[in-house]
Amino acid sequence: MSNQLEKDYEELIAEQLREAGIKFATEKAIAGLAPDFIVYAPDGRQFIVEVKNWDFPGLTTEASRQAQNYQDAVKADGAFIVIPGLKRNLPSKGVVTLDGLVPALLSELETTKARSNPPSATNVDNIVFAAMPFAPQYEDVFFVAMRYAAEQVGAVCTRVDRREFQGNVVDEIQSLIRESIAVFVDLSEAKPNVLYETGYAHALKKPCIHICSTSLEKLPFDVLQWKTTKYNPGQTHKLGKELAQRLKEALA
Repeated sequence: MSNQLEKDYEELIAEQLREAGIKFATEKAIAGLAPDFIVYAPDGRQFIVEVKNWDFPGLTTEASRQAQNYQDAVKADGAFIVIPGLKRNLPSKGVVTLDGLVPALLSELETTKARSNPPSATNVDNIVFAAMPFAPQYEDVFFVAMRYAAEQVGAVCTRVDRREFQGNVVDEIQSLIRESIAVFVDLSEAKPNVLYETGYAHALKKPCIHICSTSLEKLPFDVLQWKTTKYNPGQTHKLGKELAQRLKEALA
């Protein structure tokens, strides 16, 4: 979605949360990610809220999967993806409308369940941009490996989902890469958009950490010269440790 539209939705949600007396934080980093909202229950539990202006077939399934990814990644007690154009609420799947968010959260907050060591949120000081394919099979690369590596250097990992933007997505990509301290590059399948983002990052002399799960021989000849870590799908915990080490070395 455009930056202004996204801001409008976030301001509306913030007002709804304030009116309902629900404590929340924005622009905070938690476990290597920077969700739109972190909601706090009186008993210490934490919930993640993300806004997605999606409109495509199968959006409910993808949103539910992303809610679970956020919940698992930051060890939150729940996560909700808010889709303004959604026809009906599915709070049990973590997918709600703008009007359905507060009732879903209040239902969760009515119960009491103590947390021993809830994750803490910090300021978003540094970002690591993720240039990668957008497909379900790569979600754990972002939420498990890249997120973990960014967290190890006190940064957050961010990416651009083209389905959100009605404006110029290229401007947003360029802005995020310029602001980043480093760039993770997943060259799997040699996607043209990833190659473009990578070339832009290299032109700015940003530290780039390249990975790939598909055949390296299918990469363009001028890309083969880059040091690229080969990884196996499903082994993202191992990949996360390798990315963290390479990121630390790149920033040293």
